[in-house]
Amino acid sequence: MRGHSLEIVAIPCQAILVGERFRKDHGDLGALAASIASEGLLQPVGITEENLLVFGERRLLAVRDVLKRATITARIVRVSSILAGEYAENEIRKQFTESERVAIADAVKAALGNRQGQRTDIGPPRNCAEVEQGTEVGGLAETQLGENIPEVQAGARTAEIAARKAGFGNRKTYEQARKVVEKAVGEVLTQMDAGDLSISAAAMIAEQSPERQIEIAQLPKEEKKAEVRKLRRQDLPTPAEARREALESGLAILDRNLTYQLPTPESQRPVVERNYAAMAVLDGVRAIATCHYPAPDIAAAIGSLDTPDVDFAGSCRQAAAFLEAINQEIEHHEGN
Repeated sequence: MRGHSLEIVAIPCQAILVGERFRKDHGDLGALAASIASEGLLQPVGITEENLLVFGERRLLAVRDVLKRATITARIVRVSSILAGEYAENEIRKQFTESERVAIADAVKAALGNRQGQRTDIGPPRNCAEVEQGTEVGGLAETQLGENIPEVQAGARTAEIAARKAGFGNRKTYEQARKVVEKAVGEVLTQMDAGDLSISAAAMIAEQSPERQIEIAQLPKEEKKAEVRKLRRQDLPTPAEARREALESGLAILDRNLTYQLPTPESQRPVVERNYAAMAVLDGVRAIATCHYPAPDIAAAIGSLDTPDVDFAGSCRQAAAFLEAINQEIEHHEGN
């Protein structure tokens, strides 16, 4: 399996070629160097067979420029083997962090596009007049590549193939992780790589200012989740925008108030909203009717939830009065 394994080697630092990188701010390399000096290099850098750096620039700089070491441990990432499917996507997912898989996906994407002289955002090589038979992509003949990657024959987009080959579920997840690599401060990137932040949550935080990112990253776990939920809500359309989108698409659209705007003409809207309100009340009544806890326990729980800004007990009294009014109205109609 040596031909396509992810081999680990010791390589002279000066032999590693560093191309154009996303991240310009390398953060505190001194702290990283101190950690490497005391704990060792826990994760090797990644290079191609041509010694081009794939991931781990901060580690390389810390070892080469701060610690002044001549060699560094590197993992050889054979892009051609990944393209050919000789290394399973789930194995890549297990062995690399999210940011490293972004770098691998970028390398795969470049191999699919650049080596055949096409734009990388159009699509992968495929059996058509645009690519001559025998064209090599990442060291593989085009016909061989087509046999190993069914998506190529189907005309799937390059980024989608690169995402899956790097262990991402789909292109959207890859692009979210890429956004984190490009925009996030070190704390957010580290938390994503450690699994403390999901890719989608980290991408949401990465859209904020650096100062705000640091503030969110330093919050306790539950408070951080609450902040991410707020950010997701801000990403939703306003009620007016959601209403317009609903009418255009014919679908119910969730707005930032967490209310669904319905695809109904204005004349029918009161009827639909009334029916939805009735369904919401019925759902609440069913939940209460099936509750097996005695009323004193529920009352005690409600009392413990009371806060100065939210009057739970008052809301319960209003709800009880509303249900009693509904009950009287139903009895009135049944009596007639």
